[in-house]
Amino acid sequence: MAPPTLLSLPPEILALLPDQLQTIEDLLNTGSTCRALRNATDAARPSTILRLAAAQTRIFFRPSPHYLVTAAARELGHWARKSEANEQRLALSMREGLDGLLELATGDAGCGLTVARIRELHEMRFSLMKPVTDIIDKCVGKQWYEIPDFWDGGASDAYTIDSAPSETLFHLAIYGELFGPDLDALLDPETHKDYPPLTPETRIEYIKYGIPDSATHACGHFDPKRTRITTPPDPRRMVCATGPYSGNEYRGPNHNLALTWTINSSRFRPRLLEMRNKVAGVPEFSEDFDPGWWYVEDGTARAHNPFAMNLDDNDELPPADYQSLWRQRMWENVMFCQGLEGLQMLLPGSVGQGETTARRERWADKVRAWRRQIERLECEPALVKVGRQATLVSPHLLGDLRICMSGYVPGT
Repeated sequence: MAPPTLLSLPPEILALLPDQLQTIEDLLNTGSTCRALRNATDAARPSTILRLAAAQTRIFFRPSPHYLVTAAARELGHWARKSEANEQRLALSMREGLDGLLELATGDAGCGLTVARIRELHEMRFSLMKPVTDIIDKCVGKQWYEIPDFWDGGASDAYTIDSAPSETLFHLAIYGELFGPDLDALLDPETHKDYPPLTPETRIEYIKYGIPDSATHACGHFDPKRTRITTPPDPRRMVCATGPYSGNEYRGPNHNLALTWTINSSRFRPRLLEMRNKVAGVPEFSEDFDPGWWYVEDGTARAHNPFAMNLDDNDELPPADYQSLWRQRMWENVMFCQGLEGLQMLLPGSVGQGETTARRERWADKVRAWRRQIERLECEPALVKVGRQATLVSPHLLGDLRICMSGYVPGT
């Protein structure tokens, strides 16, 4: 009798093989050897594939762990909404930064990834990620600094920002993947009955640790000898010496500041304006709109220069004008909280770019629907105050970013 071999095992046993492999490279190489093993690897569970991909995240899925966290974030968010305990686990894992999110996704959350999705993401690296990274680089990166006479009026938003444009893209995408579904529930409650949104506190944890910044750490780490603050901040604003802040210091790029600057950049916002006006063909709620947003102690949310050093109490807007302003702000917020695929709205469509144009047209239908849904809202979602700043109870990226930079600007 011939000695038994791997291929002599029954198919149901071979199907267990992927769980014993160590890396995604092992899976692909094994599946390329013969038909029997190809069938076995094709049967690999999505959770197994994500685990194998995570084992080589620094080789094939860079930037790491941003790339794979983006791929798993939407499923991870849905897992967290299943129970308060799950959401608490999500918030706690965020304290280890994006590494903590990936560990949770590949562990107890049981998130998955398919080989087909890996191939799709690989194609999107060239059709979407690189073009959008180039846009962000023109907002806060090397190309931005190369604007002639940068410090002498060449750039209207000149500032010193240590940025990483490729990571800024993923920070924006991950926020949308995790929290964007809560905006769907807000705008279309009939379709999302009994839908438990993630809390503002969980969103703030993501901003603090998933989009780390030296100002977030300095003004959220209470040490009177090393910071400008003299009393402990709101507990939700404080940061722990974990993840990106291990060792009570942070030496990385200004991720929060870079994302805030990108969103408000004159090289970013007009692309969404084009989507609304030219592609979707719908009117703005407010033609005269300042995207800057601060919460003022009297409880009024107003449009301001993002980093204005003096907030003038005489700037209060008439109620009628404010109705159009908060709707405009929400409309823009919904557009850039659509995750990775939503970034397609930033790309220009033209002759010779049929696929890009088709994708933009599909998003145009959603842009029109969002406007109708926002028009039906009777009032702006409630404010949630954290320290001396505030955000909205619903996902509001600029508000969340501002909270985690509070203290950076005097009076905030």
